[in-house]
Amino acid sequence: MLNLFQHLSYITPPQSSPSREEEQFRKYRCGFTLAEVLITLVIIGVIAAITVPTLITKYQKEQTVTRLKKAYSALSQTTQRAIADNGPIKTWEVGTAYSGPAATDFLNKYVTPYMSVMKKANNNLNDWDHKYYNVNSETAYTQSCSRFYLNDGTSVTAIIQTNNSTEIKIELFVDINGDKKPNNLGRDIFRYLYYVYSGDDASLTGKFVPPGSNYSRNSILSVCNNTSKYWCSTLIMKDSWQIKDDYPW
Repeated sequence: MLNLFQHLSYITPPQSSPSREEEQFRKYRCGFTLAEVLITLVIIGVIAAITVPTLITKYQKEQTVTRLKKAYSALSQTTQRAIADNGPIKTWEVGTAYSGPAATDFLNKYVTPYMSVMKKANNNLNDWDHKYYNVNSETAYTQSCSRFYLNDGTSVTAIIQTNNSTEIKIELFVDINGDKKPNNLGRDIFRYLYYVYSGDDASLTGKFVPPGSNYSRNSILSVCNNTSKYWCSTLIMKDSWQIKDDYPW
């Protein structure tokens, strides 16, 4: 008797034919139609086209702020150390305006000794006759200046300027990615100033500051928006180290 039950347990019970509804269910359960796949891909493409450029721009802005903040912090610390060794900025030796060798002497005395420098400023033409690119074109203007490179690839270019003996300042153009493009003010090149003397605003004398730092945000934004882009570094700092939506990116 036991053997009979064991034998019966292996017999498959009869199965009824699937209904039409079951056939339809199995058909759609097996996968998507070609039309459904194509529609899905189109939707994904549209979403990507909308979101990816926004994400890339956001990332670029964040990287710009990070690199600029790092460079500014290093230059600020350098300035304090140079003041400790050489006295106040207003006593620093400047030399002839718009002179590459004079700018080189300034950098190699007051700046590069206090920084991690990959390449020091020198009097070679290719180093101190550097070209800056305008914001919307490949047109370049050249000034007699001196440039050095930090270990992270950032370049710093100095130009000595005077204004009818009422102002003596050294402009620093910080290029956060060195020689790489776009080489545009407000995008990867940013301007800072050493004020040795300022007859127009005595409060600036002897300071290392971004240009226009004592003006309102609206005024700073206006200058950042014009073709010079000279005050864009100031705008980023004014906005607590952020590139906001109204920044001329």
